[in-house]
Amino acid sequence: MKYVRMPIEIESPEQMGYSSIECNLTESSFKDMTFGEFDLDLKDLVLCYGDHLGLSPLRKMIAEEYGLKAQDCLLSVGAASALFIISTSLLNEGDHLIVVKPNYGTNIETPKAMGIEMDFLNISFDTNIYNKGYDI
Repeated sequence: MKYVRMPIEIESPEQMGYSSIECNLTESSFKDMTFGEFDLDLKDLVLCYGDHLGLSPLRKMIAEEYGLKAQDCLLSVGAASALFIISTSLLNEGDHLIVVKPNYGTNIETPKAMGIEMDFLNISFDTNIYNKGYDI
């Protein structure tokens, strides 16, 4: 699979600086911060890989909440990796997607790299019109 990264200004505009963004509707992050701004004691922080499926007690807690088994839960570190897992698990070459834009880069570039046919449904907040066929 050949993965092509979307230009960072489109995929992750906050990396160009939060001061240039009036309303960021495409990213679920927060402003840049330093550790000094948190009331944390990092001297006991353990840095390790841990369980590849996610922290076992958290998986168990989530499973119990939704009537599942812990071994059926997989945690990800964020939306991009979860969306990649979903795309590569559920989609096959020849499938067809209709993707609302704006959207996460992973929801566009991963299926594209897999040979998935896509049409785009563009949402314009300025004109309140849905436009089909916007291409990046």
